Amino acid sequence: MVDLRVDLAGLTLVNPLVLASGPLSWNGDAIVRAHCAGAAAIVTKTIRRAAARSPRPHIAATPHGVLNTERWSDLEARQWIDHEIPRAKDGGATVIASLGLAVDDVVALAEELERAGADALEVVSYDEAVLPSMVSAAVERVRIPVLAKLGVNGCDLAGTARRCAESGASGITAIDSVGPTLRVDLARRRPVLGADSAWWSGPAILPIALHAVHVLRGAVAVPIVGTGGVADADAAIEMLFAGASAVGLCSAPLVEGLGVFSRMRERMAQRLDELGIASAHDAIGAMERETAAGFAMALDDAACTHCGACVRVCPYAARRGPGVVEAACRGCGLCVSICPAGALAWERGER
Repeated sequence: MVDLRVDLAGLTLVNPLVLASGPLSWNGDAIVRAHCAGAAAIVTKTIRRAAARSPRPHIAATPHGVLNTERWSDLEARQWIDHEIPRAKDGGATVIASLGLAVDDVVALAEELERAGADALEVVSYDEAVLPSMVSAAVERVRIPVLAKLGVNGCDLAGTARRCAESGASGITAIDSVGPTLRVDLARRRPVLGADSAWWSGPAILPIALHAVHVLRGAVAVPIVGTGGVADADAAIEMLFAGASAVGLCSAPLVEGLGVFSRMRERMAQRLDELGIASAHDAIGAMERETAAGFAMALDDAACTHCGACVRVCPYAARRGPGVVEAACRGCGLCVSICPAGALAWERGER
């Protein structure tokens, strides 16, 4: 039986899956629903002193992800402190209060959010240069863990993370949505969301998020909540392997529904067992680096269906069949990645 429990900056989570800040955590009742669906912790919509007014519409699902022009919470801070966080705690949720977007917001709200019952804070800003100061202001005022949320949009990711950790951050959340981006509604000849730019999330940003987590794993000693593009159990395990201590989800439950948490939790346990890993904790940072020996391509004749996909995609025309590789082969690996039967694989060997 695989043990999915993980430790996040002193918080014991029953599984690694965290609902990231977004529409599904817009109030206390929504947080309780996510908790009951299997999210081990829930990050609130970002709370500021003043409520936001987002444009309409401000979210659009596309074939490869989700666009948004959403702002922070449209509920007043007092509503969160007096009603929404206490309601979420009464419902049994582990609550991480997202707090932004400036030092003044932290000074005004950090202590009250802790008194309301928040288990941790996550500070976030559109200007990452101020994040270390926000962390310092929070750490001076609360005893609960303080996480810093980072993006990759023109950011010195490792440097900012180090400065946040030096300022007392208990952990790092990475990454925020990517952008600015744009999609066009052809029928209307206008941007899909009625603005010239939007922020992008969903499966397409997974490789960016994984790289960020891997970089941060080597840059800071605090735990990381790997967030961005995780849509299935394998992607969640990739996040753990890359160095995340927990995995944030936003777009997947937004588009597929909260049931994604229970499905992913069960599948993660199954996949970790298949991989011979006894616990989620053991999976953290388990990614192995490539050795100097490199890899050689291998073919499983029994699995090969002779579909011809490897021949069709070879950019060097080096394949004449699944087991026939000519000298033009550069070992690029495209054929391995597209083989529908999984008959081609890399094995350690000479280049």
